[in-house]
Amino acid sequence: MLFKDCLCFLVGKVSRKMSRITRDRLASYGLTPTQFFLLTALYEEDGLLISALARKVALDRATLTGLLDRLERDGLTERRADSEDRRAIRVHLTERAEELREELTELYHDNNGMFLSLLSREENEVFERVVNKLETADFGMKQAPVEELTSYPKREKAL
Repeated sequence: MLFKDCLCFLVGKVSRKMSRITRDRLASYGLTPTQFFLLTALYEEDGLLISALARKVALDRATLTGLLDRLERDGLTERRADSEDRRAIRVHLTERAEELREELTELYHDNNGMFLSLLSREENEVFERVVNKLETADFGMKQAPVEELTSYPKREKAL
């Protein structure tokens, strides 16, 4: 196998390109792509428990803590104790983040649409199945059980 055919390298290369484009589009907001995705996740569901937010954005809690520190410093989020369990911490959007909701949501959809516009409907369906299969695969590592894959059709040889 040639280096140029290494799936790990190819996926990483595409990911870096998409991140660079996203980072450039976010520059005027002073946000990194990861901070942007955290805000997007909170726009979808404000007041998540830190553990639920970590799962939703696929980050470990230590990494998430540093990102939340910076978002709080910039006045975009705040952590509050859960009203029913003071040991549990929830992450909430601030008024400043709410003021950016429409712009950032539009940027999110435009950015995603720009990448998806390169794929036909069929290519997008295959892409989503392949990415999901790779993302949820065990690879001998301890991970949560995968239930979504059972509903996918068998992989075609053309993939």
